[in-house]
Amino acid sequence: MYTLLADRIIYPLGDVALGTSVIKYYHWLQKTQWWPPEQLRELQNTKLRALVKHAYENVPYYHRIFEERGLTAGDIQTEDDLSKLPILTKNDIRHNFNDMLAKDFKKWKPIPNSTGGSTGEPLQYYITKDVASITWAGAFRWWGWAGYKIGDKRIKFGGSSVVPNKPPNLFEITRSKLERNLPLSVLIMNDAKYDNYINIIYSYKPKFIYGYALSLYLLADYCKSHKINNIHFDAVFSTAEVLLPNYRTAIENQFKCEVFDGYGSYDGGGQAGECQAHQGFHISVEKVILEILDENRQRLPPGKSGRIIVTDLHNYATPFVRYEVGDVGMLADKPCVCGRGLPILKSIEGRITDIIRLSNGITLSLHLITKLFKDCPVKQYQLIQVAKDELLVRVVKDINYSDWDTENIISILRYHMGNEIKIEIELCENIPVEHNSKYKFVISRISMVN
Repeated sequence: MYTLLADRIIYPLGDVALGTSVIKYYHWLQKTQWWPPEQLRELQNTKLRALVKHAYENVPYYHRIFEERGLTAGDIQTEDDLSKLPILTKNDIRHNFNDMLAKDFKKWKPIPNSTGGSTGEPLQYYITKDVASITWAGAFRWWGWAGYKIGDKRIKFGGSSVVPNKPPNLFEITRSKLERNLPLSVLIMNDAKYDNYINIIYSYKPKFIYGYALSLYLLADYCKSHKINNIHFDAVFSTAEVLLPNYRTAIENQFKCEVFDGYGSYDGGGQAGECQAHQGFHISVEKVILEILDENRQRLPPGKSGRIIVTDLHNYATPFVRYEVGDVGMLADKPCVCGRGLPILKSIEGRITDIIRLSNGITLSLHLITKLFKDCPVKQYQLIQVAKDELLVRVVKDINYSDWDTENIISILRYHMGNEIKIEIELCENIPVEHNSKYKFVISRISMVN
């Protein structure tokens, strides 16, 4: 009954009060997901033309870029024409921040936002209520592929403010209550906190849980090690980090349900999620254009891994056209068996700064790393490139881990990386997360510096 009220009364009233359009977009996205690819591409191109016209006429940064290249807004008619424009980087935004703001900036009722970034230096930007609306609608659609209905009880297992004792504001509290979303912070975890959260889960009885991949895995691992086998969900939604194969298996086995992995780059409008077929991430192309480029910034075909570039089709306050989010991915070369017209992001391979490149020219594939540890008895692992030819491997042992596994890890890595590479294995009790409570399983201190 509550889900029916949420869809027909509570959320529509909330949209009126807040000036948002979540429910309108949600029902529209239920239809557009079944459109054929050609119709979706035409929708994207129509939105692209409108966005580019706005950027050319109202955003000083883009007007200057067009003038320097001898272009007008009319030269960008389709997604293919985007190659005429340069890539937008985080540094470009920082150095041209005021010129990135539209002249009619206030008209769009901008909402300030920021992202910590891979180096910890925040990127300031703005979104609009329209961006927020279609983004939330896209999330509800993704969750719906697992059976979620708006208003179903869910738990958010993620971050919170890093400021001590800073409570959520009234809007956040009200929204969470109306959505029946219970946020639980994982910034600092210990046995006592796990026990408390498990009691909360027993009491709250959520149907779904949503959170960081590592945090969900550690919850499943804690339940398994303490023989807590009566916590089940209808589905688990993983986000924010790469979902390693052993994480998915552990979560699904422990909670007796499927994991639906998702991808998002809120600053650039990127959004994608798994459906029931689990063949990759359906891209929300109604709100974003997503390209895959090589090192020379040439577009790559499906099946080739490269840099993810996004164009948010709804952000008119600070348009980001061809924005490099810092992720690496690959498009699928065939449609999903589910029948949706939405294209598929086949894989997400991590942050660009987190790819290990050695002085001998070898780039260590993240696929190799995940396959190496897939059947290895470890709870967690982390690879850190501490120097050009030096690798630190942190390992949290599982019960069956032995000295043989240590030698096997070193042997396989040497085979692929070369004998001149120094490899150190560090056995530890736990692997710390970043300041924002997200976990990186590959860190290259070299690329961070460079």
